[in-house]
Amino acid sequence: MGKENVSSEQFVLISYSEDASPFEGKEPQVVVRPHSTEEVSELLEFASKNRIPVIGVGARSSINGAPIPRVDNVMMIDLTGMKDILSIDEDVMTVTVQAGITWSGLIHQLKERGYKLGFRGPYGGNAGTVGGSISANSIGCGASAHGGACDGVVGIEVVLSSGEILRTGSNWKNGSNKRKESFARYCTFNDLSGMFLGDHGTLGIKTAATLKIYPLPKGEAFSDFGFSNIEQATKAFHEIQQSHLAEELVMLGDANSIDLLASTYRSTFKNINCIVAVVIEEADEILAQRRKELCEKIVRKHGGKSIGMFLSKAHWFNMFNLVQSLFEEGFWYNTCHLRPISSLPQLIETFHSIATKYELKENGFNWIISALGVDHCFTSGWITIYMKDHTKKDVMIEAWDELREAEIELEGVPYWTGQLWEPYVLERVDPTFYKVLKQLKTILDPFNIINPMTFKLK
Repeated sequence: MGKENVSSEQFVLISYSEDASPFEGKEPQVVVRPHSTEEVSELLEFASKNRIPVIGVGARSSINGAPIPRVDNVMMIDLTGMKDILSIDEDVMTVTVQAGITWSGLIHQLKERGYKLGFRGPYGGNAGTVGGSISANSIGCGASAHGGACDGVVGIEVVLSSGEILRTGSNWKNGSNKRKESFARYCTFNDLSGMFLGDHGTLGIKTAATLKIYPLPKGEAFSDFGFSNIEQATKAFHEIQQSHLAEELVMLGDANSIDLLASTYRSTFKNINCIVAVVIEEADEILAQRRKELCEKIVRKHGGKSIGMFLSKAHWFNMFNLVQSLFEEGFWYNTCHLRPISSLPQLIETFHSIATKYELKENGFNWIISALGVDHCFTSGWITIYMKDHTKKDVMIEAWDELREAEIELEGVPYWTGQLWEPYVLERVDPTFYKVLKQLKTILDPFNIINPMTFKLK
């Protein structure tokens, strides 16, 4: 790899034992930074022969603890050196990229060519990589119209534990490596792409991905709508998402969340306890404004009112720069998951009961309750508790645990797992589902060298 791309220095190993979550991992034995699929292939072939555990990582900006080592003597394969756009196919509207490219870097380069992505990355997209996001089922920018990270994938290139290179989608044809763009995902055989998407890096190391692209919009519209209660807001949110009117549809679910992110609305308008922010992109301004009018009509029907566009514009134009400022509220204890939109009021009521039980405000904790419309017609639920006073950590852990239990019991499912969710999902997983997952792991990684212990697959 070259000396400059290999390190076992202590400060490097310590940094690679962490991500942005509160979880702690083991220090790896060595960190290697390849720059090509062929180098990754050589590394995995070497690791397989010598039974060395490996973990492929991006920028480790995850908040779930998935990419940090759980066993000793790991070789971390840092893919952030693999950050090139390999090709743009304007004929079939795809871009093929190396897995270590950041979402912000990719968006910028596509914009220069007149294109946008559908899903545009998690809200930490300045650091988050394409490979990390499709490994962890990321939800974020553009998910309301286009679904999550994996919904934009047409095909992938993945290196198996043996070092063999697999290309999926329409690249099943022998010799397809001469044309890296997979123009169709579902064709001819089973969808092998899906086996590796959301696998948290347990079945192979993804080195490239082909994603859908779209023309840049020529019309945009923004609007924030205020509601006095969560029931009204949820009904309007549900109908707008059901009608597929928004590129991005975001809700702030209580007064505390508004005070943290858009406090002027609470001082300007009376009785605003929930906000729904709408971002619209269209082929021209007329179509964008028409969609905005339809959203306003839905909002009025459910008792809401237009209050401006500060939140929606700030959210969209600063999509990757809002996250950092929230760390000023303290360390994140998040509970990101998916759920039916109609279940939001009960979830928020349950959280408020937990907040009262553990006296979160009195103990110096803060929180944001938010939701994002996703795909056809469901939502992500984001309840994040912030802790500044580490002497109160025991209180936080108890409240955090009870909240995660409640979220799963109230119809929720995590979209990513990692140490954040594994204890909760593994005790509930269907035995047949889990057996098939273990069989896949055994076939594709017979020596269990790739990200061992994740999902407790051995």
